[in-house]
Amino acid sequence: SSQTATEATSIEDEDVMDLDKEETTTTKEDEAQDSKDTTEKAEEEVKSESSTTSSSSAAEQPQDDNKDTSKTTKEGGGKTQSETEKAAQTGPFVDLFGPSLLSLQMVGSRQAKMSSGHTNDVLRGKKVVGVYFSADWCGPCRQFTPQLVSFYEKMNARRGRKDEFEIVWVSRCRDVESYQQYFTHMKGFKAMPPQLAMGQMGKALSDKYRVQGIPTLVLLDEAGNVITKDARNKIPKDSNGIGFPWRNPLVQVYMTVLPKTVRYMIKSQVFSLREQVVSKLKTIVGLKQQTQTATS
Repeated sequence: SSQTATEATSIEDEDVMDLDKEETTTTKEDEAQDSKDTTEKAEEEVKSESSTTSSSSAAEQPQDDNKDTSKTTKEGGGKTQSETEKAAQTGPFVDLFGPSLLSLQMVGSRQAKMSSGHTNDVLRGKKVVGVYFSADWCGPCRQFTPQLVSFYEKMNARRGRKDEFEIVWVSRCRDVESYQQYFTHMKGFKAMPPQLAMGQMGKALSDKYRVQGIPTLVLLDEAGNVITKDARNKIPKDSNGIGFPWRNPLVQVYMTVLPKTVRYMIKSQVFSLREQVVSKLKTIVGLKQQTQTATS
């Protein structure tokens, strides 16, 4: 009897689903028939398709309103979804490297799997970020990369500072195939996507840090400020990383003693002061030019 009851329940559920489908189908057929009758009547009385076009436009308007409303629906904290997504895609490292970084995981001994992660997520919690300019065709790069891999693993295994150091490879390879092959030697490193690294964004980074040759390793702090541009020459001299990340002694005191919030405040004030000085200098130069023009 329990099996019969179960079968009955199943049949009833199926009947409900079928009825819902039939009801929906019937409604759609009725709406279609009503629309057809209305259209035929309009064609007979007006002999024009303009009314049909107008009614179609009017019927589509509520959908547009709903779309606009969904875009402006607010999430928690009083921010719209688009604002939240935009906030997640900004920051000093996003400006430098773009919205995503690649990583490579070895699958077996001869195969590798490439994955992508958001830049801010990948670099979250990193105290030092290395920007590594290197290419497969560069002999010194091929010699230095294994040293850098060993140093990277050593620094990230330190007690109390585990996984605080990350390296982002900025490829100077000449094509994607070379990029993919050389990336397999960057054990654990992250990388800018090839189209960005070998394009204008990679060139802009090279110009920003005044890269004269490769390999070059620039170290940044967690806010994207430069610690040193000469890490490539410091690693062979300090392979155990005793002085890593080789800050200027005054900078070391500054970073150790002052809280991060105070450092950010000082940085913003210095930037504001610099802008004021530049503005005043421009004003003075402009006045001198006006005086010279009036005199002549």
